[in-house]
Amino acid sequence: MGINKEAYQKLEVCISMIDALARSSNQSIYIIDYNRRNFLYVSSNPLFLCGYSPGEVQQMGYAFYELVVPDEELTMLMEINKAGFEFYYRHLPEERLAMTIRYDFHLQYPDNKKILINHTLTPVLLSEQGDIWLALCMVSLSPRTTIGNVELSVKGSATRYIYSFKGKRWQEEKSISLNDREKDILRFAAQGYKMAEIAERLFIDVNTVKFHRKNLFIKLEAKNITEAIGIAANMQLI
Repeated sequence: MGINKEAYQKLEVCISMIDALARSSNQSIYIIDYNRRNFLYVSSNPLFLCGYSPGEVQQMGYAFYELVVPDEELTMLMEINKAGFEFYYRHLPEERLAMTIRYDFHLQYPDNKKILINHTLTPVLLSEQGDIWLALCMVSLSPRTTIGNVELSVKGSATRYIYSFKGKRWQEEKSISLNDREKDILRFAAQGYKMAEIAERLFIDVNTVKFHRKNLFIKLEAKNITEAIGIAANMQLI
């Protein structure tokens, strides 16, 4: 890519800001450097580290995935990476920074315990040629129960793209949107309120709450309210 040392030196303030963000977040954050093919920054949140220190993960770079991702899922990640870059390069450089891709896979800890995480990747800086130089990655516990669930969104677009492993292609769908009532119900549910309590606070009937919950499950493809809250939060809908 031809990124020089001076360009890296200018990133110090940016990295300090991301580190401050990571300290105030319950998500693991790291930065992929596609120019040097390593990690430019790794937060201290233990979820992504799998028992290693941030320095150890940063030093390992891409090799870290081979240590903590189950073998049968590494092939899936390679396919997602390939499909994501192909989609990316079909768009103009000015559109590429507006893209975000998210998907679910397992992290395996040294004691062989597996945790399903949601991984969100957003380009931060491009090279002069329009290639991704740096990407911000955020890792949180997945609200789902299965791997995959690959979705690519473009900021400001009413369309989202779902990757089909069977068809090896992106399927275009309308972006999910929630109305104010649905958002209120999710927010109250996230605070631990039961349906009757939510109905009381919103001055509506319990059956109306049930109706909106059912619509939420359909929209978010969720099995229960806990999963719906997690999916909506990961998609920044609430």
